Amino acid sequence: MKKALEQAEKKARIRDSKIEEIIGQVDVGLSADQQKMLLQILHKTTGEDYFIGKRKKKTDGVKFVQMITENIDYLCEIGYLTQAEKAFLFEISRFLEFKSNVIVEKNTEDEGNPAAASPSYLAKKLNKTRTSISKMMNELLDKGVLGVAETGVTTEDGRACSARTWFVNPNILCNAPKDEIDRATQQIFSKALRNIKVGEVKKKHKLPIYLF
Repeated sequence: MKKALEQAEKKARIRDSKIEEIIGQVDVGLSADQQKMLLQILHKTTGEDYFIGKRKKKTDGVKFVQMITENIDYLCEIGYLTQAEKAFLFEISRFLEFKSNVIVEKNTEDEGNPAAASPSYLAKKLNKTRTSISKMMNELLDKGVLGVAETGVTTEDGRACSARTWFVNPNILCNAPKDEIDRATQQIFSKALRNIKVGEVKKKHKLPIYLF
């Protein structure tokens, strides 16, 4: 009996030593094998299943849209965008759907499946006339900054698009991890902003950065 207790104490000391050693390395980061070992030790000790997670920060879940600043800078420098167009892009940045970059309605009652925003909807939200918004969107469409889907296009998240589903080029404003932009969106803008012409000047420009 005494021998069994001594062995149990020895195992406990070894286990505690391993835990202290691993915890002591937390400041420099644990390898995958060390994390696995720590979880196994805790499971054998307590009988409970543990996992390693990240404590949530107040900023987790904050919604934001990324501006591709080098491209914006370049387009401003060559005079490709008017002041009104730049202001409009800022205004609609809050209506971009995650990953697809579709311009959608802001409906708090149905955030999971918002409807694609129409020029009439945007005109109402931005306190503009439908005519002025429609004109602006078509000018940006011609410039490759906005795009529209062909009827029947479906995004990876299952959004069935119509010919009047509007997108913003992620190379300008991007509401997605830069390596996870929806493939349908990439297809729509695959040739956009590749040979940019400003006015009657023959010189063609390219953006400094293309995400796809």
